[in-house]
Amino acid sequence: RLRVLEWCKLLADQGLGSLAYPKEYGGEGSMAKYIRVFETMGYHDLSLAIKFGVQVGLWGGSVLELGTKIHHEKYLLKTGKVELLGCFAMTETGHGSNVRGLETTATYDVDTQEFIINTPDYGAGKEYIGNALHGEIASVFCQLIVNGENHGVHALVVPLKDEKGNQLPGIQVKDCGYKLGLNGVDNGRIWFDNVRVPRENLLN
Repeated sequence: RLRVLEWCKLLADQGLGSLAYPKEYGGEGSMAKYIRVFETMGYHDLSLAIKFGVQVGLWGGSVLELGTKIHHEKYLLKTGKVELLGCFAMTETGHGSNVRGLETTATYDVDTQEFIINTPDYGAGKEYIGNALHGEIASVFCQLIVNGENHGVHALVVPLKDEKGNQLPGIQVKDCGYKLGLNGVDNGRIWFDNVRVPRENLLN
């Protein structure tokens, strides 16, 4: 896993992590070039392709496509350089591929202008999330609750670790272990216990 992480950083040093991002964030705005790089990685090591894809494609892509300028400026440059390690936390143990049925909630606190991210039960834990052990931050898909009304699935940016690499309060990450053929990918499960993030963390 550490070797694959190092490979990702070496590729990012060559500018390959930012290819699909706009020029102002270190890229070339070329999804075609990114896809060619991504496919070529598979000839070398599938763990590399998966981890790199999670970092710059899923985490970075969710910020690029679901976020706005405030999110782009804050996260994309560091993501493409593999200086900020991210996850794409959508799948849950209980709902399988039925994203509309996921159970993690993001409840808006009007008084503090924060969202409270919560995993209501074990089955609502985020399941088999790539980059979970190395990840410092995640795009977390939740049911958005405002004034008691469910507005459906939305994504929010949720920090997982502090600047020293320690897990933040309310965050629990468990290693899924090794998977044959993908031993270099750090898949994990993630649970949230009333974790607060500012309103601006909504990828809106």
